[in-house]
Amino acid sequence: MVIRLTARELETGRRLVARKMARSVVRILPEANDLVAINRITKQIREMLWHRDDADSMRACRALVREQARLSLAYERRHGKAPDIKHV
Repeated sequence: MVIRLTARELETGRRLVARKMARSVVRILPEANDLVAINRITKQIREMLWHRDDADSMRACRALVREQARLSLAYERRHGKAPDIKHV
């Protein structure tokens, strides 16, 4: 039997969820996999904004914002809707 994981379940880990569900095969929904990548970048941006005084941190933050925008546009093209990471 196949278990489909949501983005929230993916954050907790595939093996843990598979063990809890007592199943052997875990398949990740493509939508959830894309949302996790966008969510991780969002968390990194938030952490870097705490160090606004550091010029290197701000350069890295700008690069992450560009990457997040690129991933968001790719998600929208692939799934036909804007990414909603509030529930992740």
